[in-house]
Amino acid sequence: MISFRKISENDLLMILGWRTNPEVTRYMSTDIEYNLEKQINWYEQVVCAKSPTEHWIIVHNDKPVGLLNIENRDLELQQASWSYYIGELDSLIIGGLIPAYFYNYMFFHRDLMIKKINGHLFSLNTKVLKIHRFYGVKEVKLLERHVCKYGEMFDIILIEMTREMWLSRKEDFQNYWANFEE
Repeated sequence: MISFRKISENDLLMILGWRTNPEVTRYMSTDIEYNLEKQINWYEQVVCAKSPTEHWIIVHNDKPVGLLNIENRDLELQQASWSYYIGELDSLIIGGLIPAYFYNYMFFHRDLMIKKINGHLFSLNTKVLKIHRFYGVKEVKLLERHVCKYGEMFDIILIEMTREMWLSRKEDFQNYWANFEE
């Protein structure tokens, strides 16, 4: 059973642990230092201030396993961006299911006006790229040498899922429904 609940201040230490674990962050564009005070400041500025970015804890069988967020939600342009990661390494297999739950939530429940959902990932993150390809995302652009990390430049792939594409796959993923706390 997978569900998505809004993050709370009680989650900050857990999220900080995930975000500073090299196995979790190796394919993230940014790294952060292990600093609870900065994590609390982030929470107050982003979550408590009601910024347009939204964050959920991914919960599997009552255990928090990762984080999902929506940002750059623009109803005029009818698009949004999203990202997620699994922070509990023993739950990585759950990551392959998250796109189906998320796209169903966004396209059939949350934002009926949204026509496109964007994301980006490291080109070296081949396992996650395969997951997204399975769901039918379009690879829009390769940004060569776009992110500097560990003193090295990495390529980023921009991806998108359109409402039209997801609707064409509706029957394949119609059973992937989860509760998203609003």
